[in-house]
Amino acid sequence: MKRVLMSVMAAGTLTMAGFATAATVTATDAQHALAAAKTAMAKTSAVHYLWLSTPKVYKEAEAADKAGKYDEAVVKAKHAEELANLAYAQGEAQAKKYGVKLTDHGVQMD
Repeated sequence: MKRVLMSVMAAGTLTMAGFATAATVTATDAQHALAAAKTAMAKTSAVHYLWLSTPKVYKEAEAADKAGKYDEAVVKAKHAEELANLAYAQGEAQAKKYGVKLTDHGVQMD
């Protein structure tokens, strides 16, 4: 019973901490997150490896930012950045596997 009570208290504390940090997200935070996502998307797009869902998530982040929902904008922008980074990593892994290079012209044979 003591373990259950401690678990409930810990979960409650983490939940309240999440609410506290969400309230402190500013427009500047959202703009930084959007800029980071845009940079990651540009890097991935330059090698023609951007996943189709990434720009959609980024547009949702921009819409949330314009609506003043900065916490949502940060979450979605970070999601878009992560998608772009994962797509780039996938491209690198597949290029290595097949012995090709990722360039600004797409995939090229060595």
